[in-house]
Amino acid sequence: MMRFDPFREIEELTQRMDRAFGSAVSGQGARLAPPVDVHEDEQGLELMLDLPGVRPDDIQIEAENQTLTVQAKRNYSRGEGRTAHRVERAYGTFTRTFSVPAKYDLTKVEANFDHGTLTLRVPRSEAAQKRTVQVRTGGQLNAPKTVDAGQSSSADMQNAESTQGA
Repeated sequence: MMRFDPFREIEELTQRMDRAFGSAVSGQGARLAPPVDVHEDEQGLELMLDLPGVRPDDIQIEAENQTLTVQAKRNYSRGEGRTAHRVERAYGTFTRTFSVPAKYDLTKVEANFDHGTLTLRVPRSEAAQKRTVQVRTGGQLNAPKTVDAGQSSSADMQNAESTQGA
């Protein structure tokens, strides 16, 4: 059983309206709204957009003010002497904008376009990277110390015995 998603229903209705009235109302083809997957891990964000039939030269990516914008164009050509009986695939220009949190560095966005899938990688900013902080005592920087609860050194045992006897 499929869970009800009102946004999916609205999107499907919008696509039907675009197919039915898009070219008659706007003079253009239906709007292209590709699906996107967004994943996050320790290195940063990964966005994957499906852009079948789009040429790499027809893709523009802009990163500015914590906003990532992808614009692409998919052209429709019917050809001379051909009659279109059905045109269901989306054609035209689309723009998709993503708000990116400040913990990601938009100056280092990487883009890869392979087999109709655009993959964008946005790394975490240096300020958002996980760091190990060393603790100072009495102005001296102490080396990190790891204590294993299962083993004790002979010096630790002697210290424990001398404090018990006191």
